[in-house]
Amino acid sequence: MRKTAILVLLFTAVTASAQQTVKLDMERVFQLATDSSVTADRYRSVFQEAHYAWLSWMGGRKTQIDLTSTPLQYEQYMVQRYVSDTDNDEYRQQKRLLSSVNLQAQQIMERWGGSFYASTGLAYLGNYGDFIQHQFATTPVRVGYRQELLGYNSYRWSRQTEPMRLNVAQQQMNYSVEQTGAEAVKRFFTLAVAQEQLKMAEEQLQSCDSILAIGKRRFNIASISKAELEILTLQRSLATTTLKSARLNHQKASKSLAVWLGMDEMTQLELIVPSILPHLSVTLDNALDQATQHNPNYLSMELKELEARRDAEQLKRKKGLNASIDASIGLNQVSEYFEHAYRTPLVQNQVTVNLTVPISDHGKKRNAWLAARTKAETVARQRQELRRDTELDVAQTVAEVNQRQAMVDDTRHSLQIAEDAYTAMLQRFIRGQATVNDLSLAQQYWQDARRGQITALQDFWNSYYHLRQLTLYDFLRYQPIHH
Repeated sequence: MRKTAILVLLFTAVTASAQQTVKLDMERVFQLATDSSVTADRYRSVFQEAHYAWLSWMGGRKTQIDLTSTPLQYEQYMVQRYVSDTDNDEYRQQKRLLSSVNLQAQQIMERWGGSFYASTGLAYLGNYGDFIQHQFATTPVRVGYRQELLGYNSYRWSRQTEPMRLNVAQQQMNYSVEQTGAEAVKRFFTLAVAQEQLKMAEEQLQSCDSILAIGKRRFNIASISKAELEILTLQRSLATTTLKSARLNHQKASKSLAVWLGMDEMTQLELIVPSILPHLSVTLDNALDQATQHNPNYLSMELKELEARRDAEQLKRKKGLNASIDASIGLNQVSEYFEHAYRTPLVQNQVTVNLTVPISDHGKKRNAWLAARTKAETVARQRQELRRDTELDVAQTVAEVNQRQAMVDDTRHSLQIAEDAYTAMLQRFIRGQATVNDLSLAQQYWQDARRGQITALQDFWNSYYHLRQLTLYDFLRYQPIHH
């Protein structure tokens, strides 16, 4: 689809530069807006940011391997030493050279909230001065585990929030791009209405010229009065003013749509308005089901509620007794010679238990937890309110789509009647069997019917694309919407 949209834009640029008229139908306008417009690309960039954040989180769940090193650390300083020969303390110059490297792998344990780690390392220490010494310290292997025993397990919560966050970003992008397309459809019909009004104004002026010419001939033979001839002259003048106004409105609407689609504002657009509606059957239950699954408002509020409950649990854990443990076993050895530093290593065991007992904080942690718990309850109520409002919006939009679909058929029938009536009245006026008022009234009915039809189409398609945005579901192709 994006390739097609780019080709359309290239075609548009070429035709615009040649000052030719670009013909667009509603589907192509929607496609250009959702595939290649600057606004749609901005929404996709926002999603890419969320996608990379999710990939970063996924990478953090896998084993992390880090190499830390101090290639060289040189120190030269004065130290205080006791000299037995003189039975005095003296300052002597000391030089020291340090170098170390350590390789560590770590794997988090989401279920428990801790992490396993393993490491190996090598260090060198060289002393230069009155006392010269070289030592190599090795840790061939060290394996351990650390975690909080009674604390907050952030890993368990992130397993729920991070996939949901990516899903929200995906659906929010679809929702925003669909909103861009819906706005393009609105601008399409704004221009379509202006285009139809311009066409009617041109036809009205031509009709007034013809009728005025007929009226002058009939006035010359005393078939109509001077007052009726003046009315025809006034109608011709009003038609000229209406045509000028229609041209201004058309130019404004054309620029608005062209700029929205990323075209040059001077591009001349000619719209092909869909006069026949596709077969469409939308049920309220299906629309509500699709909205519940895909509407980002549902998902974002569910995520906010989950995050609020997470924060409340974290503060609840912090206000009570807390303990952590870090235990490791390994091997180590020290020698003046590198090859000996790995021989007959000694056992190295380490166990650390930390205990935090809150005694008095004057209600600081408890009140923070109560505030977080209250926030979680508030978010839960907001989620219920949003669900109610969205379901009401979906229900109203479904009713509008179904009703306006029938209204389009009614306006098409009314237009045919009005057009036939005007044609018959025009023939009667030419034969002198109808008055100027009769003809003007028939013409007014015909123009009102034409406006009514284009307005009915505009209302239907605006409602339909609003329903698509609410549900992120294509009811014509029977599939979820993905951009």
